Amino acid sequence: MENKLKITVGIPTNRGVKAKTIFSLLEMVVFSKHIFHFVIATEGYTIAENRAYITTQALKNKSDYLLFCDDDMVFPPDTLERLLAHKKDVIGVASHSRCLPLKTTVQLLDGTVSAEFPKELLEVKQVGTGIMLIDIKVFEKIDKPYFNTKSHENGFTLMGEDAWFCSQAKQAGFHIYCDGSLKIGHVGDYIF
Repeated sequence: MENKLKITVGIPTNRGVKAKTIFSLLEMVVFSKHIFHFVIATEGYTIAENRAYITTQALKNKSDYLLFCDDDMVFPPDTLERLLAHKKDVIGVASHSRCLPLKTTVQLLDGTVSAEFPKELLEVKQVGTGIMLIDIKVFEKIDKPYFNTKSHENGFTLMGEDAWFCSQAKQAGFHIYCDGSLKIGHVGDYIF
């Protein structure tokens, strides 16, 4: 294996981490052999605040990469290695929102969203941060806040914090990618 990288694994949560997520994380750590720094963000009113806190810790820690892993995700042990192998600045995975009918958390370049996503690497408009690997240099080139939301005047969310981040990264000249080949689960009343 090449040089060990310093990876901050950020877990935003305000409800506790699912046991299946812990199991996935443990398997990933054993498989990967990198230097890990875990940040579990339990403070803040919003997920955007959690992600901002995690990012600040990754920057302070001088990590090479930040891997977001939401508190309700399951994934294969080689997920980190497969994402790193693509050598992309921002790369996520194709997962589903916890709702029926199934809907992917990925928006293609043409703006479409569907239940299924191609099982390959694609450049996309945006991808959910449920599992997302970000080269730390991205945060040195995008404006703050790194994560925020946009709301409609009636209070409904028009843009979540993950779409906000992808928009900020794209404006700074970065490309957003999604690896659709990874089998990712989103734990709810059942795994979506």
